[in-house]
Amino acid sequence: MGTFGKTFTREIGKNTGKWVSNKVFGDGHATPHKIIHAREREKARVERDSARNYREQQKELERDRRERDKRLAQREKEMAEREKQQMIESNITEVDEHNNYINVIQSVHKDYSKEMNWQEILESEEPEYVKTSTELKDEITKYTNNYVDDQIATAKENSKLSLARLVIGKLYEKKYAWMFNIASNQTFFAIIGLVCLMGALYAMSFDGFLKYFILILSAILFTGVYLIKKGAKDFNVGVALEDTIEELENNRPIWIKENLVEQDEAHKQYLSEKEDYKKVMEIAKGVESKNSQSYTYALNFFKPFEDLSEYGSDISFTVNSNSISVDYFVHSEEVIPNTIKKVLRKGAEVKEEQMPTSRFNEIYQDYVCSCVLRISKEVFQLLPVIDNVQVNAKGSVMNSATGNHEEKTIVSAKINRSKLAELNFELLDPSDSMSNFEHRMDFKKAEGFKPVEDLQVA
Repeated sequence: MGTFGKTFTREIGKNTGKWVSNKVFGDGHATPHKIIHAREREKARVERDSARNYREQQKELERDRRERDKRLAQREKEMAEREKQQMIESNITEVDEHNNYINVIQSVHKDYSKEMNWQEILESEEPEYVKTSTELKDEITKYTNNYVDDQIATAKENSKLSLARLVIGKLYEKKYAWMFNIASNQTFFAIIGLVCLMGALYAMSFDGFLKYFILILSAILFTGVYLIKKGAKDFNVGVALEDTIEELENNRPIWIKENLVEQDEAHKQYLSEKEDYKKVMEIAKGVESKNSQSYTYALNFFKPFEDLSEYGSDISFTVNSNSISVDYFVHSEEVIPNTIKKVLRKGAEVKEEQMPTSRFNEIYQDYVCSCVLRISKEVFQLLPVIDNVQVNAKGSVMNSATGNHEEKTIVSAKINRSKLAELNFELLDPSDSMSNFEHRMDFKKAEGFKPVEDLQVA
């Protein structure tokens, strides 16, 4: 065979050997070149898988981020909507309260007292005597002790114990709390049961006395732990009962003292009511006999104009035999608001602006005249024997000669009982109602009040 034939045969044999080796033994027995090439392909595959996993992870992270942003935006939107709604409600409330206040000061006359029945007062009985704590000390002490004893008896009835207390009842003391806490543990009880069972099985390997001794000892141990476990609930009930009884006993002297103090307060209240009763009876007798001094006492005692001070009005009065003259001082700067409020943009904004002078003066006039009606009505409700009330409203008016504001009469009216009774307080206009009575009032919407002279008292 020639040289070429030998070389070809040798190459064929070598390649055939590699192929058989790779098929039989795998790449581990392949040539170094093939091993390196296989590793690179595996590395490339791992890198591709890693890149693909990374891309999927990034997509998942991006989806989560968008979802979180969406939820956050939704929460922010809902929160903003709630805040907006709260602001709208607050704005509407603010404007409503402002407008309601204006309506109230223009209708002061509607809120007057009930008519006083002096004859009924004269027929009323003196307040029943209330004893002092000294006089009732024994009764209060007995009552309080009975109450505490009943509470203790009820607590004992409600604290029902099991049969375990008959065996281990003497252990129901707080110093043994640790023992009941351990025995009530389920794991501890299971371990004891297992130990006792093993002891019983172990005892079976003995004969005679030792066998029964171990059996009896195991039974006693298990029974004792079982009873203590069952008694743990009783123990807690017993401790709670002791605490309840201790608290009730501690409160016993405190409650006795509190009840005695309360009785003294009731006696003081009785004394005050008795004193008021005497005063009212004297006033009632004087009013019934048309004593003008009693009219003054009645007005000072019952204070029918007191709530008008909430609107900044001060009142003084003079009593005559058949009429009463009342001066009241209107502090317009404290009563009448000088601004108006409106809700804009569907409640999202409150606009406050200066009230027009004509509107301010109109409200001011209604307020003054409403007070005239209210004061007159209060006098007639309190003093049925009075037929006429003269009311002089005093307000701050500019004195053009001095340039200073002075307290001057701006409305003076004589109110007759029978005429006032004909008016419908719910529907009338306070300013227009003055036409029903003799009065003096110089008023123009653009200029407001000008001073007038008081009507002469009859």
